[in-house]
Amino acid sequence: MLVSSGDGETRVAIIDDGQVTELYFDRKFKKSIVGNIYVGRVENVLPSLDAAFVDIGEEKNAFLYINEVVLDMDFEESEEMPKKIQHILKPNQLVVVQVTKDPLKSKGARLTTFISSPGRYLVLAPFNDGIGVSRKLSDIERDNLRQIAKEIKPKNCGIIVRTAAKLADKNTLKRDLKQLLKTWSIIQKKISKTFKPALISNEQPIVLRLLRDLFSEDFKAIHVDNREIKKEIARYFGNIGVKFSNINFYYGPDDLFEAFNVNEVIDSAIERKVWLKSGGFIIIDYGEALTSIDVNTGKYTSSKNAAETILRTNLEAAEAISNQLRLRDIGGLIVIDFIDMASEKDRQKVLEKFKQCLDKDKTRNEVLNFSKFGLLEMTRKNVSDGIIGTLCKPCPCCSGTGFVKSEETIKYDIERKIKTLAAKNAEKAFFIKLNTQIACQVIGQGGRNLRSLENLTKKHLIIKGDDNLPMDELIVAAKGSYKDVEDASKPFKIGDCLELLVEETYLHNSEDALARIDGYIIQIIGGKKYMGKRVTVEIKNISKTSAVAEIIKF
Repeated sequence: MLVSSGDGETRVAIIDDGQVTELYFDRKFKKSIVGNIYVGRVENVLPSLDAAFVDIGEEKNAFLYINEVVLDMDFEESEEMPKKIQHILKPNQLVVVQVTKDPLKSKGARLTTFISSPGRYLVLAPFNDGIGVSRKLSDIERDNLRQIAKEIKPKNCGIIVRTAAKLADKNTLKRDLKQLLKTWSIIQKKISKTFKPALISNEQPIVLRLLRDLFSEDFKAIHVDNREIKKEIARYFGNIGVKFSNINFYYGPDDLFEAFNVNEVIDSAIERKVWLKSGGFIIIDYGEALTSIDVNTGKYTSSKNAAETILRTNLEAAEAISNQLRLRDIGGLIVIDFIDMASEKDRQKVLEKFKQCLDKDKTRNEVLNFSKFGLLEMTRKNVSDGIIGTLCKPCPCCSGTGFVKSEETIKYDIERKIKTLAAKNAEKAFFIKLNTQIACQVIGQGGRNLRSLENLTKKHLIIKGDDNLPMDELIVAAKGSYKDVEDASKPFKIGDCLELLVEETYLHNSEDALARIDGYIIQIIGGKKYMGKRVTVEIKNISKTSAVAEIIKF
């Protein structure tokens, strides 16, 4: 596991056998709310949809479907009286809900009233009374853990035994359950004192959440580039009784993700085309209703017959597609158009290979058989926006049919490049040119972000915008001493003669005027009477952002 954390963003990558298999992003202004518990107020009940909109205090009302509503003990469902939303929920009614899916595009969050509180080994279900055991365990392990669960289960609560409990004993499970019951008791007290839409319980930070849900004995190392997060991880392992010492603090000159070639994988994960090793490729298109994936032989040609070429390409594509589903966190309805195979035997080989690859995916999915048109349909639980929704925004140039990196993403990329540049060079100062929009973000309001970057890198940085530069371009225009860079960053020097357009009156002296060049403001002495005209001036004095000039020709 790689954990890279900077101002405003935490990134996590899972690397399995040298391959990046999963990516997670958590941003200060775009945090996931999945797992959060709220007191909500029912806004609208929609009998035609058997659902309700619930105000949970977020920007958009959330959506609660009938099957996610816990029935009151007094309400008995029967064939004559089936469960209907209007019989259970009323407008302005307060309900305790938990988010199961983040807001996606124009849709609000998805909710459930079947509250669950996950721990390392168990999940507490306060409004249930059953016992569940992970299906990923063997039959013997499941039977053993089910028996322990029966012995420790509290009354009027359900528990689910997680895959991580595979090697846990009864005392370990009891300790986990005790902590969950304590947490639920605190939540209940907050609920009893809340009479309007409000957040009751936050899900854990992304790193601890992933350790809780993903960590197993298969993990060999955790690399972290933030000392505080490293301490949090060590503290978390201590609290749950896990002995894992291979937590490494990364302090190399390169960005952590760059050192492990993860940035390259991130860039490829937002591309439409994914090349296969054989020379074939897959195309991934995101639609409103579904995601379509098309398989092509591309440059691959086999020395054997066409059927063999098609089968080999489809088998390779099956593995690549399963990897991309996890890497990009693609959810919802997915339709895959493998290359058409005439043989039913070949189709079954591809289907079996695909299902086998999907066994590694911890997100719930369901795959159907090939349709009569040769398409493979599947669903994968959709919880987040995926990597595209997180890192990109709809392209304004193509009305949303394609994607480009957002300014925020480019800003973080540029900052990481500047940190690497500073770490690899002994020079004290750098003059850097960026696209104007990105330069504004890197500098920040009042130069606050730039000062923070200078303090972090221990370098003097001058950032200037250029409208003609691409959004992700970074040009080191000069480097060296403080004076070298200051001189290089100025578009002129004392004594230079320039032809300028007199633009406006100088407020502090009504006889003078102003002109601009490369972001510099130039005060032209006695320039008011030449307003709107071009004049030749000589530079007399220069400060950091402005200059004074005298007219020598008009």
